[in-house]
Amino acid sequence: MLKLGILRSPTGHSLSSIMQTAALKHLNIKGEYNSYGINPEQLDKEFTDLKKSGIIGLNVTMPHKITIIKYLDELTETAQLIGAVNTITIKNGKSIGDNTDIVGFWNAIPLNIQEKLQGSNVAIVGNGGAACAIVIALIKNNVKSLTIYGRDKNKLLGFSLFCNQKKDILRKQTEISVDLISNINLKNISMLVNTIPIGMYPNIKESSIEKDKLIHLPNESLVYDIIYNPLETILLKDAKSLNKQTLNGVDMLVLQGAASLNIWLEQDIAPIDVMRKAILEYLRTNT
Repeated sequence: MLKLGILRSPTGHSLSSIMQTAALKHLNIKGEYNSYGINPEQLDKEFTDLKKSGIIGLNVTMPHKITIIKYLDELTETAQLIGAVNTITIKNGKSIGDNTDIVGFWNAIPLNIQEKLQGSNVAIVGNGGAACAIVIALIKNNVKSLTIYGRDKNKLLGFSLFCNQKKDILRKQTEISVDLISNINLKNISMLVNTIPIGMYPNIKESSIEKDKLIHLPNESLVYDIIYNPLETILLKDAKSLNKQTLNGVDMLVLQGAASLNIWLEQDIAPIDVMRKAILEYLRTNT
């Protein structure tokens, strides 16, 4: 019996069990993927108990992505670079932390747009945990400039330092700048990425950016909202009404989950279409 699961907040929720259970069933693998709601102060004990239970793979979501690191034996290069873990493999008594968020975010973008993004200007809304992997993905793939917008000047300055440190480690030339969201400027922007939960269920009538700001986006630009519930946020609806290309967070969710499963199974066999279908069916019938 293959034992897998996810460490999450006791008050949070995750759709990972839906797609991973569907994947195991499709692959005819006898296994289970359970969701563990854990208080931060209980993380050490609960993680120790899970390791003893014979579990071999765990996903990790907020608020544990950073705090789990001190309980792990090793980190992959990617996890070290991001400074956060979303995937743990337990093998021969050793726990190894990895992060598949970069792969999930980047590979969700259509290939023709990926190619155009090299040497382009990108705007990101938000400077929290979700933005960390996204910034690194974009720097690694040679975007010309990144402008990160937020609401707190001090947090933005700290995030700017993080971005520039990663740029130096990766030996890339991406120009990094930060500004308050009230000053957002979308002229000459090839892709706008929303990383904050404004507009997420149940607050589906909200948007992180007003429609009149989106008008300034070039015609060929992509608006990428990593929210997946609802499937089309107000931000994406507004962008679509202005004939912009849009992308929601479903494929990012699915592809990071598929990458985790491939790590645990030690082979590239995650059934991406099956996992995507399971997520879409759930969202269409439960929201």
